[in-house]
This record gives sequence, C-alpha cells and structure tokens, in this order.
Amino acid sequence: MLPPPSSSARPAAASGFLIAPRQTLVCLGDSLTENPSGYCALLAALIAGAYPERAIRVLNAGVSGNKVGDMVARLERDVLAHQPDWVTISVGINDVWHGLVPEWGPGTPLSQFGAGVGMLVERVTESGARVVLLPPTVIEEDAQSEGNRRLAPYRAAVREVAQGYNALIAPTDLDFDIALAAGKSADPSFSLTTDGVHLRPAGDAVVALAVLKTLHFFDALV
Repeated sequence: MLPPPSSSARPAAASGFLIAPRQTLVCLGDSLTENPSGYCALLAALIAGAYPERAIRVLNAGVSGNKVGDMVARLERDVLAHQPDWVTISVGINDVWHGLVPEWGPGTPLSQFGAGVGMLVERVTESGARVVLLPPTVIEEDAQSEGNRRLAPYRAAVREVAQGYNALIAPTDLDFDIALAAGKSADPSFSLTTDGVHLRPAGDAVVALAVLKTLHFFDALV
C-alpha cells in the first residue's frame, strides 16, 4: 500500500520549457543513469545547447546496482544536499533483475517497491523540488521475456505513484517499447541495449527525449 500523497506536490505548467534559469536538475538512478556518456549527459548537452542563457546545472546521481531502498538511503546525501529544483528518478530495473539472478541477491517485493518510490517522491517534493519519474525500460529486448513480464507491474507501480503524488512521468517505458518494435520491424538485428538492460547510445536518446518531452523542452524550439 502506498503512502498518502504529499500536499506539496504541484501540477505541471501548461507549456514552455519547465526548467527555469539557474535551476538545478539531479538525475537519480542506477547504472543506466550513472553511465558518464548516458542519458543524463545527453540531457545536460541538449539543455545547454538549446537554452545556454538559462545556465541550468545537471548533476548525475546514478549508482550502479541500486534498487529503490538504496536510493532512499542516499537521497539526502546525493540529491537533496544539492538543493535541486528538479529531480528525475529512474528506478525499477534492479528491483526485478536481481530477483532473476540468484547470485546478485534478492529483488524488491512489489509492495515494498511502490512504498519506496512513494517515499522518494514525497521527500523530494517536500524539499521544494519537482519530480519526473522514469518507469523502467526493459529486461531483455523480447517483450515476452520473463524479465519483462515481471517488470510490467513495477512499471505500473511507478505510474501509480506519479498519479498519487501529482508528479510528472516521462514515458520512458512506452517510448522504449515503441522504438524497439519499430526498429526490429525494419531490421531484426536492431538493438537499443548492449545486454538486454544497459543502454546503447540510441537507447539513451530514447530516454532523454522522453524526459525532454515531459519537460516541454521542445515548445519554444518549433
């Protein structure tokens, strides 16, 4: 059962790039986030290139292997200490994936996962920052894989938390599925990951674009 919504959660603005001048965006996540040339770096480069006058700071708070409990434990030190205005939260892959590989230790039960994501969102919103949740992408590029079947309710739990706390949600999961299906229909060897989980540059681009669409990044550029 999820904790009650935070009264400090605020709705998104209707249009226009939502990150204001001199604000700070922190990307919280696991190895997909930690990758120094991954989607977080791509976000920073695109924001700096399109809106240089805003001098927006983008910080990477990804740690390989992290599950939701790990992110809760280090939230203050690695995220809130930077006094962010915006926080993206990418969580869920390891909470499921680790449960599929016994030597990696247990995964995270679904109820515990949902409560943990809710705790992250509540603590961030109480600090005054806005949250963008990133539902997990894939575990193997076959939509019917055991990993993806187990991942589906965790994707749903992230969306449930977003709805309950009025947080923004980037369609990272849906956009990833669409890109994979479209790419493989044209070329069966098409791939967005190196190992079914970790992202190739094109996979990072799918995630970054989903976040930027959610932040209305493109509104003033067309």
